[in-house]
Formats: sequence, structure tokens, C-alpha cells
Amino acid sequence: MANLYKTSTGEKFTTAQIEAKMRVAKAAALEKQFDEHRYNFCEQCGKNASGTRLDCSHDISVKKAKENGQSEQCWNVGNITILCRECHQEKDGLNTQF
Repeated sequence: MANLYKTSTGEKFTTAQIEAKMRVAKAAALEKQFDEHRYNFCEQCGKNASGTRLDCSHDISVKKAKENGQSEQCWNVGNITILCRECHQEKDGLNTQF
């Protein structure tokens, strides 16, 4: 049986459902930034998308949101910060060199 992760209202979602919702939220975050500024950029250092890869970083991590029964934070556009790969790696201490 698949793991189910709760939201703060008690709804339960599978990992696949959460990932699908996250893809939509990440696209929405990038679209929102583009609509407001007419281009996409790193919210930390200002690099634009023409010369660097941009990532969508969760302020409340996906792992923490799932563990704390707040899985809705995984797809909350307000919980997403657009960062270049370098800033994302620095913020989260991750090896994001795919």
C-alpha cells in the first residue's frame, strides 16, 4: 500500500498525487513571476533564466511538510521561491548538480 500524507485539514494524498500537484504549483510560480516582471530570475541573487538554470525551492521542505501533516505546503505557490541552481544548493545544502 502506498504511503499517504496528510494535509492540515486531514485530507490524504499519495506521493504521486503530491508530485503532480507540485509540478502544477512550480509552473504557476514561474508563470506568476514572469507575468509580474516579464522575465524569470533568481529571487536571491537576481540571475535571469537566459544564462542559468532556475529551480523552484520550497521554503518549508517537502520532507518536513509531509512529516508535519502539512502536505498542502508542497503545492502552495506561496511556499515556493525561485532560485538559480547555485543559490538553491547553498540554501538547502543539496547536491543539485544533475
